[in-house]
Amino acid sequence: MARRCLKYTGDSADIWMTLEVHNYKTSEAIRYQGNDTGAQGLRVTFTSIWDSINHTWGDTKFQTFIGFEGRDWSYDMYTDMATLQINYWLWVDSTGFVVMGKPEPSSNDRQSSFICVMEHMGTKEYSDGLTNFYCYTTRNAWWAGTGEHSGLENYRMTRPFSFQDRDENDGIQFYYDTPYARKSNGNGKVYFMKPVIHNTANNKTPIYQSELFFRLSIDAGLVDGDVIAIDGATTKFLCKMLTSPDHSNVLAFAMKYVA
Repeated sequence: MARRCLKYTGDSADIWMTLEVHNYKTSEAIRYQGNDTGAQGLRVTFTSIWDSINHTWGDTKFQTFIGFEGRDWSYDMYTDMATLQINYWLWVDSTGFVVMGKPEPSSNDRQSSFICVMEHMGTKEYSDGLTNFYCYTTRNAWWAGTGEHSGLENYRMTRPFSFQDRDENDGIQFYYDTPYARKSNGNGKVYFMKPVIHNTANNKTPIYQSELFFRLSIDAGLVDGDVIAIDGATTKFLCKMLTSPDHSNVLAFAMKYVA
């Protein structure tokens, strides 16, 4: 296991975030619809207390696990995360990061591609007394999802320290399900809406719109590698449409490419 810690000072309180690589072979499982899947991947932790001596968090923490390497629990995992090759696309700036990843084929038979977004909300719509961060994750395939080990559950949406939710559109709203961003057959422009971030999972507390990413429609005039330029600005977004070695579902998002 490798652990890195980032600290942000400001807003209502200090907050720390860690990224960990989990390389377990047989000691962890994630339960999904009655079936067990062994999972390896990344864990994101937000914590209000950080022990700099023992390099761990305090009791107040929110965690989500992105298990993109998996195998039936009856068998050991084959992959060594220390040597697994992952194709990834990364945007990082002073407000946060977006990373999309697709692992190279391995002997594990439940591999998925993923996206992870962590963003500092510098211009919230109103004062809410909460931290100024959110974290969104999802994958193109879900052999394992709910999680039965504390700290290794998957939550698509995390709003420290308000709520966490596993459903795709709870706490975050993309433009009314489908269609998402699409290219017009009339003028060739791309029409989209930045995802709306909420303070609660019921989508009744909008607080912010992301500046780092938005969702794409499949077969709507856009293809992997397209670049979307914003009218009247230098900002551009890169379109990524990823399948994975073991599933044909497409993970389709546009991520910031030029500020």
